[in-house]
Amino acid sequence: MSEESKAVARAYYDAINSRDPDAVLATYTDDARTWVLGDGPYSGFHSISREFVAGFLEASELRFTILSMISEGDKVALEVESQGTFDGKPYANRYHNLVTVREGKVAEFKEYFDTARALG
Repeated sequence: MSEESKAVARAYYDAINSRDPDAVLATYTDDARTWVLGDGPYSGFHSISREFVAGFLEASELRFTILSMISEGDKVALEVESQGTFDGKPYANRYHNLVTVREGKVAEFKEYFDTARALG
């Protein structure tokens, strides 16, 4: 399942980079959730919804690049970088993501990154 799980993670980032909310939503299970590091407004667990995805895509003009990826079973660990703008300001960051795959889709997405850079 490791190679299949990697393919799901790649498809997720391809969808994010396409900037199409429907394509992004199609990569998630119906009960998917995301977790973001920190204490800010986006921190903690969130259910995935069209509004959640569309809000992120509207606020950002980021392009994500996968730098490395390892997988075991249904888990994929990725090192990712972004370049672009967020809320109209130049933005770049590096991330560690832990993706849990179920039935060929993202069931859980955890994101670790430099929150100080994200919050300005």
